[in-house]
Amino acid sequence: MTFDVFNFDQFVTQHMSGQEPPFFYQSNALQIYPLSIASTFIKPPIPLFRASYNFLLLFSNGGGQQQVDNKILTLNANDALFIREGHLNGIKSIDPTTDGYFIYIDNSSIPHIFSDRSLLNRFTFNPKHSISKNDMNWICECCKLLSPHGNNTILAQETYTALIRVIVLKLAENWPANWNKPDRPSEITMQFKELLYANFMSNKDVRFYAETLTVSENYLNRCVKRVTSKPPKQHIHEQIINHSKILLKDQSKDIAQIAFDLNFSDPSYFSRLFKQMTRCTPSQYRSRILQDLSG
Repeated sequence: MTFDVFNFDQFVTQHMSGQEPPFFYQSNALQIYPLSIASTFIKPPIPLFRASYNFLLLFSNGGGQQQVDNKILTLNANDALFIREGHLNGIKSIDPTTDGYFIYIDNSSIPHIFSDRSLLNRFTFNPKHSISKNDMNWICECCKLLSPHGNNTILAQETYTALIRVIVLKLAENWPANWNKPDRPSEITMQFKELLYANFMSNKDVRFYAETLTVSENYLNRCVKRVTSKPPKQHIHEQIINHSKILLKDQSKDIAQIAFDLNFSDPSYFSRLFKQMTRCTPSQYRSRILQDLSG
């Protein structure tokens, strides 16, 4: 079965081999695991999927490559990567020397970890952070205090929450100054992206996003293009096509049905858009998936 959305247990079952108890005895809203196990248990490449949870990767050593939405990020020692619930991600490679921490954050804990929506948006849309070795060592010392044992009491959960919030704020200290004091176009762009992730399946018109943000279409276009070098329409198309790549893994559905699932009234328009964005047709892309699986 091909999953569109994975929860943490599904990811472990589907993509990690030789599981040991540490993957099962934690069931809290906040969890932590050593990244040193990644190269042993995870066998890349892991295709794109949507996680129904949030997680923070902290690399004290090693690294690898991870795709986040439509970007492939190279990760090294002293890098941090935050993946927000609902966003596409896939693991391209893992350095065998990788060490550090994986922090699982359930959606119920997000308001307690991130002091305001603006802070969360900055982590969401600037997911990779590079910090100094000293700062990463400091953060890893905090992680050592987050023992997985005895984390079932209310006070233990409060301690977890406080320490993870400290880690998030420490990462934020290293941001460029313009991230801390964004201008109006940057704020509008982040709000647009937030809306896009929640609404791209049902709303493909730039006008909807402009009206929801109470700005004109022209102003939204200027803001988004200035900040990202791409107009809102391209972001909408990229989001749709990235999601369609997941749906195309399901061989039980024909391409017309996938187009309808994406709320296209005309399957041929979906196919043209897919080819325009990827330089191959949906059928060709699906064939490549089968070749990769058989290879």
